[in-house]
Amino acid sequence: MAADMFFTQWDSFLYNYHLYYRNLNESGKKRFVKRVNSILNNLTIIGKEGLQVTAEIKILVVANLVQLTFGLKNYWLYGYEYIYLYPESFSLPNQNEAVAGSTFQQKIIALSWRNFAIDHLKANDGHNISLAQYALGLIQTVFNGNRYDQKFGSYIDTWFEIINKEIALKVNNDGFGGLEYTSDNIKPTFAKCVELFFEKPSFFKKELPTSYAHFCLLLNQDPLNVSENYAYNLERISKKNVLSPLPKFISIHYKYKDWHWIYNLPFIGIFTTPLLLFYLTENLLVRTEHILLIMFIVGSVLAISFYKPLQQIYLFKNFGLLWLSSICGYGPLLVGSLLSINQIHGYDFSAEYSKHQVASYYLKEIPSNPKEARQIVFNFSDDYLIDFPKARTFDFNSQPRTNKLTFFNEIGYEIRHGLIGIPIVTKRELF
Repeated sequence: MAADMFFTQWDSFLYNYHLYYRNLNESGKKRFVKRVNSILNNLTIIGKEGLQVTAEIKILVVANLVQLTFGLKNYWLYGYEYIYLYPESFSLPNQNEAVAGSTFQQKIIALSWRNFAIDHLKANDGHNISLAQYALGLIQTVFNGNRYDQKFGSYIDTWFEIINKEIALKVNNDGFGGLEYTSDNIKPTFAKCVELFFEKPSFFKKELPTSYAHFCLLLNQDPLNVSENYAYNLERISKKNVLSPLPKFISIHYKYKDWHWIYNLPFIGIFTTPLLLFYLTENLLVRTEHILLIMFIVGSVLAISFYKPLQQIYLFKNFGLLWLSSICGYGPLLVGSLLSINQIHGYDFSAEYSKHQVASYYLKEIPSNPKEARQIVFNFSDDYLIDFPKARTFDFNSQPRTNKLTFFNEIGYEIRHGLIGIPIVTKRELF
């Protein structure tokens, strides 16, 4: 369904039955409904044990997920494809105790519709089973390491350290609405904070002002900022008894990423550089062994220079692996790219033209077509270009004979400096 039609159909329903949505302005509502529509198109909600799932139920179930991720760029729970709705509390395999909600490591989030409905009606008691399970799913997407909101994943550990320190400083800890004194497990702490954040934000802010402020940064929204679509405002939040300063921006790292595009570059370098050099060396006047040495040196310098910065953002934890990737991939890819750029243009002012007497030649047959496709390689009396046989090689069949003994008397070469200063052959003439 088109976004405008979907908004028209569900705007009044969400306004009547979803408090968070009700406080948004027109643009905020359209953004909210667009995300609801997007998630519904990519998520399957299945009624279990005979529960009939209506369109209204689906909208409410997904709306709570959109509420949680409304401030994030990546608002899906990537890897979760199904929401199971049970009529009542349910039991999981190998468990005797009934639960109101459960979040698997991937694919499935299960909820009790009865508990969902009760929590949805009691919007200010600090308990919401769907928000809690979605929060667990959001954390799990980070731990799964495939795809998640990068800013959220980069700041979650920092926030967890902050809330544990703030809770530890409280002399009289009565639980803060269900939060434990300290915890080594981030999942239950985060889930409970999500419930308090959206249902009792004033209480959360009063009891744990620093943690609340950084939680606003983490989710990029502030439930108390109703007049601005719950927008996160650094100046507004940082004025209220915040002990740990709020950073102006979140430093991105890849601690939980199981793969990054930078890991593909060594493979590209390994497989493309030999082919690139094969074609470049026809006109490039640098010996192959010197190019390989330069690649080795450049790769080593790259590994030494970038190890610490890459280690700090969790892209490489082992120097040996980075060094091997650099000399086999990053270095060759960089040097090959520079050599290709060098071929683009030869400076006119650097042109040098010279002729050289042919001393001898030999024919090279190409195995794929030995009768027709042959190449002739010339040797000069002054050993010109002796280290660059490709620059002395010509297609045999395309050249007319001018001398019965040597085929040709002389060959003229124009040499120029390329775009980055490396000499290249820009013209070859046979006489």
